[in-house]
Amino acid sequence: MDIFNHDENNEPEPDHDDRDSFDDALPFDLDALEEKADGLLEGERYEEALRLTTRWTTIAPYSAAAWLRRGVALVNLDRAEEALGSFDRAEALHPGDPEVLMNRGVACDALGMPEEALDCFNRALDSAPDNDDVLFNKAITLEHLDRYAEAVHIFEMLSADGRLVPECWYELGYCYDFLDRLDESIEAYDRYLDEDPFSFNAWYNRGIVLSRRGHHLRAVSSYDMALAINERFPAAWYNRGNSLAHLSRLGEAIDSYRETLRYEPTDRACWYNLGCACEELGEYANGMEAFSQLIELHPTSYEAWFGRGSCRDALEQFDEALEDYERAIALCPEDADLWFARADTLANLRRLAEAVESYRRAVELNPDDVECWHEYGETLLAQGSYSDSLAAFETAIRLEPGWSSSYYGRVKSLAGLRRVAELASALQDAIRLDPRVRDEFARDFPEIAVQGEVRRALEAASREES
Repeated sequence: MDIFNHDENNEPEPDHDDRDSFDDALPFDLDALEEKADGLLEGERYEEALRLTTRWTTIAPYSAAAWLRRGVALVNLDRAEEALGSFDRAEALHPGDPEVLMNRGVACDALGMPEEALDCFNRALDSAPDNDDVLFNKAITLEHLDRYAEAVHIFEMLSADGRLVPECWYELGYCYDFLDRLDESIEAYDRYLDEDPFSFNAWYNRGIVLSRRGHHLRAVSSYDMALAINERFPAAWYNRGNSLAHLSRLGEAIDSYRETLRYEPTDRACWYNLGCACEELGEYANGMEAFSQLIELHPTSYEAWFGRGSCRDALEQFDEALEDYERAIALCPEDADLWFARADTLANLRRLAEAVESYRRAVELNPDDVECWHEYGETLLAQGSYSDSLAAFETAIRLEPGWSSSYYGRVKSLAGLRRVAELASALQDAIRLDPRVRDEFARDFPEIAVQGEVRRALEAASREES
């Protein structure tokens, strides 16, 4: 926290350059000069403050106040490295001054030197143990070090008696989120927003926590508040889209993703999520376009090739889909879903031998995928490999005993093997799960349906159904 930057209301810009008048005043009224420098800093007129304090340090190089204020101006102009030199001069002139040490700590933190920043804050607290600003900035640095529990201890202490509220509530919301104390995080952001309802960042952060909590509808409302305050907020549009997608409001999610891309046209994650939402909604051409954009931005993204292949597959553009799947597999050969999708496409192209090999690779990588085992069995069955198809269907049944399609696949495999005695029992199991199998089997295998045990099994199923 910048101790010279509490007032958010900027002073009006002067209609003339008053550097010369202040240069004239320098030797005579340093108190007025200090007051003017503070006013410029509080009004966030940092360039003017830097010009003024630089002149001040030239004429009065012995003034710790001048060097301190010059350093503050530099920090706020994102020139923290230069600011350190000013703070060092101020500290040499006034050793142990807590304001100097605190602002030096802020500069160190901005430069990615958090341990050195903590040293500054701790030295400042040695002489001013109850300085709220020092404690607050120390807690901010602890956040940057991922030491959230320590930061929370300080923020809770400061906010307990109303000190540095609402700033502490905002930071507590942030820390509680990282500590997975989500309900407390939401409450902290609510308390902050009671004090500052126009903070779009607080509404946005609150939305993220609500989404993590699974409250997607409330999260959308929170993002809407952030966007009502700041429409040009691509991260809020993007996260709003994600929450809407979780609510299966895919059309609105797509609109939200497109808003994100108005401001961030190279956002890879947004192009991907847009493609997925379009695909899930059945807008396959739009999905292909989104994934194609992602491929242009990130040609080594196997997810993009996979997504475009899925859309092409759905549009029965099987040859093009196969090309995309193979590009994806070249980038990520250990993804079982890619091999599964490739196998399905090869099966649709009636390239059964290649499809079988692709299914085999898929189940090697993910042996618990019931659907893949089933489709593997169907392709082996179409190829006339009845023993292998039987083994695939039995694996699927073992993994998912309630999936009727695999039971009928087992029946068809046994029929192909002419193992009629086993078939009758398997047929009863299949009919029990799906009564429609009775008529389907009679149509598919009329010559077997009239044989002994099989005929009796079908008749028994008819009686049970009636």
